[in-house]
Amino acid sequence: MENNTEDPVVAQSISSDEEIHATDIQFICPHCDHNLVIDYRGAGLQIDCVECKEAVTVPIPEGMIIDDLDLSAGEVLTQLFQTRRMLLKSEQRISLLEESIDSLKLRRKELEKSRITTLHRCAELVTMCQTMIKQNNELVGTINRMQSIISEEQQL
Repeated sequence: MENNTEDPVVAQSISSDEEIHATDIQFICPHCDHNLVIDYRGAGLQIDCVECKEAVTVPIPEGMIIDDLDLSAGEVLTQLFQTRRMLLKSEQRISLLEESIDSLKLRRKELEKSRITTLHRCAELVTMCQTMIKQNNELVGTINRMQSIISEEQQL
């Protein structure tokens, strides 16, 4: 398929031996189901189908902004430079965010180690407290027995 760069409004039939460019819009005539192709600059225009001669509106590809087609070469170049600057800034921001993520992952790992150490220490303290309570109960029992013996001795 030869890409008609002089008049994008002329749709052409698609045949197997013709080249379709990445910028071409391919679509099917809603009247006769004929495969058509047109240069991207024909997006949104109403044309006649080459097969059935009925009026057909060329679909606008997703994400395409028709206003882009009306810009001068200088305006397009300015937009390109702005887009490149924004891309560079975005890539720099991504790099900073990735460094921040790495730093946060490292900090999380350190905090997790600290948390595990603290949990082990708490478990040790609980065990020590339980031992102290048991010993305290035994001591209270012993003191009570001693008082009982002293009390019995005093009554004799």
